[in-house]
Amino acid sequence: MTSEEIASHRDSFNTDGYVLLPQVLSAVEVAALQNRIDEAFEDPACQSEDRRYGEISMVRMFELDQMFRDMLVREPIIDVIESILGDNCHVVANNVVRNPPGMAIDNFHVDDVVWFPLPDDIERHDARMIIPGIINVQIPLTDVPTVEHGPTQVVPGSHYSGRQPNDPAAPKFEGRGVHSILSKAGDAYLQHGQVWHRGAPNSSDQTRCLLQQCYAARHISQRFYPFLNYSMPEHVLEQADERMLRLLGKHSKGAYG
Repeated sequence: MTSEEIASHRDSFNTDGYVLLPQVLSAVEVAALQNRIDEAFEDPACQSEDRRYGEISMVRMFELDQMFRDMLVREPIIDVIESILGDNCHVVANNVVRNPPGMAIDNFHVDDVVWFPLPDDIERHDARMIIPGIINVQIPLTDVPTVEHGPTQVVPGSHYSGRQPNDPAAPKFEGRGVHSILSKAGDAYLQHGQVWHRGAPNSSDQTRCLLQQCYAARHISQRFYPFLNYSMPEHVLEQADERMLRLLGKHSKGAYG
């Protein structure tokens, strides 16, 4: 990907709160990741509370197999991420969502809380600002060609609202309504954690599978459950280069340590 293409993706992301990168992974990579995820969901060792978040989610995938760890630096994803967050960013989470028909996180929301809330008499953040936050990279491992397949849905630009979604089912921001991010297996899309979003209800006959890689700037802490007592396994660090080590949390001393 050229520097001009990276800059275009960065600008689209900052303006709309999401951007699609088509066909990043090969069919071979998609199949390998999908198979390893299926194995993990069946593995008794992966059923503990600190690994599973409900029926459809699993966390800290980089611990389970080097293929997940290596995806954290997969180009051109990481190039676009670093163009937005800077070259001192790191990974804050690495999850998978596998939701069968009838299951989805289908309420519109922002992740965590509204980080930069506005009072009622201020309509929105200035468009000249770049809204900081966490970037969720979603990598579909199954085709999501229609709304019935449960795509991620966003309200473009709503990360500038400074508010929670204004309608639980069909929010709008400055005249822009819900946009479905339809995708093919092997695509990747970046989604701002503060943009209004959800997973649409999956009414198809297909299980939807997404690998998630979440990145943030240096000053935002990593979120590896169980947090207080988390220790990075040594095998994750084996043969990791400096870029990988930094993404996993190796930083030089800063203002707060």
